[in-house]
Amino acid sequence: MLDRLLEYIAGHQLRDGDALPPERKLAEDLGVSRRELRAALASLEASGQVWRGVGRGTYLGARPLKFAPTLRGLRAGASPADIAEMRLLFEPALAQLAATKASRDDLLELEKCARKNAAAKTDEEWQQWDHRFHLLIGQATRNPALIALMEVINGMRVKPDVREKTAAQTTRQFFARQHQALVSAMKARDGEAAARSMREHLLSVQGRASSGRDDVPDGVG
Repeated sequence: MLDRLLEYIAGHQLRDGDALPPERKLAEDLGVSRRELRAALASLEASGQVWRGVGRGTYLGARPLKFAPTLRGLRAGASPADIAEMRLLFEPALAQLAATKASRDDLLELEKCARKNAAAKTDEEWQQWDHRFHLLIGQATRNPALIALMEVINGMRVKPDVREKTAAQTTRQFFARQHQALVSAMKARDGEAAARSMREHLLSVQGRASSGRDDVPDGVG
């Protein structure tokens, strides 16, 4: 479904800032259900390729930012180490709150992302589901301000010098197991365990990036 949507965008020569057709029409054009379409759009949104506004529609590219000078400066001036440090401070707390607020549908979707991560055969496929996984945790907080911050963080992570590349299959599977442990903590409504799992995961990612290795030995994290 995602490939079909990307082919549609390419075939219609749509560019950043262009609006996609309304969901009903787009689903009809693609021959899919609106639920399938929304899942594909959510994946693109998580990776910063589209943005959606209530009552405004869906547009290609990153979400326009109000008070742009501050946030643009944040995006441009932050190093990979800065972003890793910010994530360690922010995302464990986000996971702790999400564990108390996540709906059944949120948890099912997070489990799906963890499965897709475990099955990913390429770095590109991994990135798609990894970005969606972390954004879903933000969305599960039901807090618009926190969700907006998570969207900014995800947008910063797509920069070529920041992306956590995962060429090794063992690395992808290791991180996917960490994702599943986080989901299990959230399903148990254990906020402290969710925060701890998120911190361990981010430390594993950060440690692999700083070592320059693309393999994660058993027991790391």
